[in-house]
Amino acid sequence: MNSLIQHIRTLIGHRVQISSSPPMPETQLALLDDYCRQMEDYLDVVSDITETLAVGVKQLRRKQRHFETLVHEANVNIETFSHEGQDKLAKAAAERKLVLSQAVKTCQQEADHQNARLLEFMDAKLQLEARLIEINRERALLEAQLDQDISLQPM
Repeated sequence: MNSLIQHIRTLIGHRVQISSSPPMPETQLALLDDYCRQMEDYLDVVSDITETLAVGVKQLRRKQRHFETLVHEANVNIETFSHEGQDKLAKAAAERKLVLSQAVKTCQQEADHQNARLLEFMDAKLQLEARLIEINRERALLEAQLDQDISLQPM
């Protein structure tokens, strides 16, 4: 996924030269159209990835909260069994708590990692959207200039 983010950043940073070939504005429009299509394709992919990552983060946070609840229950069991003098059960509950605590930590780490990736893709999505707006504006200006040039030509 790092290479995808890098490719998107390269695409965003690419500057289409709309003033380099004044005699062929139709070619420039075609280049801008192709560039916009590429950006829209990547925007679709990034949108899908962000949705998938967001769902994954939610699921991991839900699992984390579930394991936290089980850790709390294990604490209660440890206290209860200790007060009742059932040392073997208290020890088993403590071992269960240790395993559940590790599950909480693992879920939290994975959710944090996925959330960081989600933020990267959300940032890339915003940058793509902004660049697409900018290119569409440039295209509209070029199209208006082309229309003006056509209207000024003698018939």
